Amino acid sequence: MRTILFITVGALAASAAACKWTEFDDLSDETWVSSTEKPDVKSSNYGVAIQRGNKAGSEGRLVVIGAGQATYSELVFDAKGDSSLPATTLELNSQFGIGNLDAQPILLADPGGDAVALVVNAGGSSILVLEGSQGQLNMHQVFVSPSDVNAATYMRAPGATVNQTLIASGDVVLGTFYGTVPNPQPKCKLTDGGTAIQPKALGVVRTDPAPADDVIAWGGNGKLYRYDGAVFNGCATMQEPKAPAAVATGFTPGPGSQILALNGRKILLQGRNNTSGFLQVFDVDTLMPVGGSVSLGGLATAAILDVGTTQYVIAGYPSEIVDGKTAGKVLLFKIGAGGIETAPALTLNDAQPEGNESFGRAVAAMPYHGTKLITVAADNEIFVYFRANLAAGTTLYDETRQGR
Repeated sequence: MRTILFITVGALAASAAACKWTEFDDLSDETWVSSTEKPDVKSSNYGVAIQRGNKAGSEGRLVVIGAGQATYSELVFDAKGDSSLPATTLELNSQFGIGNLDAQPILLADPGGDAVALVVNAGGSSILVLEGSQGQLNMHQVFVSPSDVNAATYMRAPGATVNQTLIASGDVVLGTFYGTVPNPQPKCKLTDGGTAIQPKALGVVRTDPAPADDVIAWGGNGKLYRYDGAVFNGCATMQEPKAPAAVATGFTPGPGSQILALNGRKILLQGRNNTSGFLQVFDVDTLMPVGGSVSLGGLATAAILDVGTTQYVIAGYPSEIVDGKTAGKVLLFKIGAGGIETAPALTLNDAQPEGNESFGRAVAAMPYHGTKLITVAADNEIFVYFRANLAAGTTLYDETRQGR
């Protein structure tokens, strides 16, 4: 029977007589965290990416991507926290021709709805985008060579009434679309003084009352740029950034880096490359950093957790050593007015760590009964924290299940 260890910062430094950790059985009614092992799906590697819905009707619903044999499934948690897998598992190869997935495929959640978008390479000349919700997916195919998907984001596009998908591949950004891809397909080469920036992460910033979001791009040169979103309905061959001037972030991002939206016209850069990780808050109007950065190697991914008016970063480190094993852990960092706090507010890992478990290879903040929950993917297993405390023993969020 699996048990889960909930660790608060400082616990490891406490004496055995005064330790601050508590062990919970994830199969009992009083557990703080539950684990769902790989269901009967054909994927050999379940949970390589997880994502959540964003509006009423999506609560307690988690999209899970499997690799090996690519699958899309939706894990649903009822009022008591019990999980089930509705008849929405899709074998992506047989239905959409998607075979092996990237090590960490791009899976986006529409900030204005319950749709998700899975963006994957489809050979040397095309990219597939599976977009939809609750098992109803539509496939879009866009053509570019080489088809090396670097980044993607939802954005409010020119003339659109819903958020649409924007994709970065190599030197170009492929224009937004929803439904039928326009012909000719819009695309831009984002440049800085005529030199392509090769964006590794994309984000947006709302520009009310302008008709479209501006696009934030994190270039392969480590610089942060802001581009006029109005151009993405069919721009010229090259597009130069708008003011302010580009800012060097101090980190060279690689695949898997992200730009995550925060409160108060700020963004979080989550960077990863072959040797190190990077977390830092930036102002979207000045592009200047807010506070210091957190630079810890092994960072794979991150998500934003909203608790009331306070925001935290859920950061996954799936190759971290726990109890002598490469099992992985998740760190929670608080975001304040001065940026990200460098000391983690919470550390999570499996109480029974296993070699190559990859705990933290994907993370999400899943809406559930009006609260966002910490959700973590490991090797063929999904962990959901139904209540959580911070380092000092204060409540992060209380019991969210009903009838417990």
